[in-house]
Amino acid sequence: MVAVSEKVCYIRNMNKDVVYIEPEEDITDIISKIEGSKSKIVAIVPPKKAGVFKSIVNIKLMMKTGQNAEKTIVLVTTDPSIIKLAAATKIPVTKDLKSAPKIPELDEEVDDSEVVDVDDEGEEEPEDKSRKADESDKNDDEKNDKDDNEEKDDEEEKGKEEDTDDKEAKKIDDDDEDKKDAEKKPAKKDKKEGKLAGSNNPVLRWIGTHKKITAGIGAGLVLLIIVCIWAFGIAPAVTITLKLETTTGNFSENISFVDKLADEKVEEGKFYIEEKKFEGKSEVEFEATGKKNVGEKASGTLSVYAVIDKGGGSVAVNAGSGFSYSGLSYIATGNVVFTYDGIDADVCDNRDKPVSEFNKTGCIISKEINVQATEAGANYNISATTTGWATSSGVYVTKGSAMTGGTDKTITIVQQSDIDKAMKDITSENESVNKEKLLDTLADDDFPIESSFKQTVSDPVSTPAVGEEVAEGKKAKLTVTTTDTIFVIDETKLKEYIAEKAKLDKGYKIYEMNDPFVENFTKTDNGYVGKLKTSYVAGSTITENDIVETVKGKGIGTAKRDLTDNFKGIKSINFETSVPWVTSVPGDTNKITVNIKTEE
Repeated sequence: MVAVSEKVCYIRNMNKDVVYIEPEEDITDIISKIEGSKSKIVAIVPPKKAGVFKSIVNIKLMMKTGQNAEKTIVLVTTDPSIIKLAAATKIPVTKDLKSAPKIPELDEEVDDSEVVDVDDEGEEEPEDKSRKADESDKNDDEKNDKDDNEEKDDEEEKGKEEDTDDKEAKKIDDDDEDKKDAEKKPAKKDKKEGKLAGSNNPVLRWIGTHKKITAGIGAGLVLLIIVCIWAFGIAPAVTITLKLETTTGNFSENISFVDKLADEKVEEGKFYIEEKKFEGKSEVEFEATGKKNVGEKASGTLSVYAVIDKGGGSVAVNAGSGFSYSGLSYIATGNVVFTYDGIDADVCDNRDKPVSEFNKTGCIISKEINVQATEAGANYNISATTTGWATSSGVYVTKGSAMTGGTDKTITIVQQSDIDKAMKDITSENESVNKEKLLDTLADDDFPIESSFKQTVSDPVSTPAVGEEVAEGKKAKLTVTTTDTIFVIDETKLKEYIAEKAKLDKGYKIYEMNDPFVENFTKTDNGYVGKLKTSYVAGSTITENDIVETVKGKGIGTAKRDLTDNFKGIKSINFETSVPWVTSVPGDTNKITVNIKTEE
């Protein structure tokens, strides 16, 4: 840690801020200026009427503020009373900005030629009175030294008595010794307080005779210092509300859009357009209405024959070939082939007959085919038959066995019409919700062209799938993934374009666009075109930062005047302080809140 005396030695070689204090400024103004300084050294120049510098509490507050901000405070003054307080608080002092500062000694004499005449509103004492006060303090110090010497003598005599007591104490038990020591402590305290009460110094004498009051005053002073630090250093804050004069107007202009930033020309109404996307997943439950019989399928056999030309050939009945009877469909469960080579007539049922009993010419071959119903159900169970069968497989049915084994068991399944209905519901609801979500992702300076909004829906996924069973008491679920897109342009550039086209006065800008939209947004070979329509509210270009930089560290009256002089278009200014006694704007920008409002 660098000693104070060492610190002041190199102050003159460092950059510093010089702060001149006005007579009407109070301690909060000075603290704000110290906190607002950007230099490590702050040289404070008090005015002639330096009432605020005549309080040791104020001087300590300055020193404490400097320590908290890691700054060195230097007082530029030759006022003896200020120098004396600076010596007590270890603050460096210099007579002018060119001299090296140093911490004055308490008993240091001040050169009369360097003393500045200080009025301090009639409270400053003449120099001879100050010297008399110093001499009086010196006499008091001598008396205090005398009292201290007498106290030392008493302590020595008491030490001798205690040595004797210690020798005698060895003869008594430990309990008596502890009791005796306990009695000696209040006696020692009473003796010390008695000395204060009998002192020649009136202050010490008053303290000795008013112990409780003195303790209360001490606690009160500490509390007062804490309250002062809070009231003048921590609590002060200001809220500034500005109401601006505004102008309104309507705007309608054809503009165009390009997809390359390099092609943008705002002054010509040509804006860079950017596509924003939002992908979402939505799910909805729906009732399945399809029905399916999953019972057993009926089965049996059919006696069939094929007619083959006498020169030879073959007829094939493949598995899955269809047969029907009275509207009921059956299929072959295996492959059957009818073959005649034109030589071996033994394979023909009509080999001994020149004309077939079937009224067919050629080789007739008969076989049995196993068939099964195409669907489950007891209605496919039929008795043996001899006629009524139809087929397209190139064979003829002569008879059929009984078809048996068919049973009924109906379940609920998902059908395509169920998915189509659920898709309509989820799309209509999903589009509005996802559009809001997409708009929420946009930056503050993104202006959305809402007529460009588009939603693309992926192929829906149904659980269970189409044709699959839905458990009793349950619902099917449809999941879709959507991609929502919208085009945006830079809103700041758009406002600048409107301000230029509307020929607003210099120093004015667009604050609000009411219900802006792009009409007839259309794609062309060179990009997109449309017509921008809106109404606007325009006002002064003043910003929150402009206001803060203008008013920080100033009195409220001065701050109002500077805002009015420096910026046009201000209709009213209101300063609201956090506590009633605040009369100036804090130097700490974090304690300044700005609200800018426009006329309704």
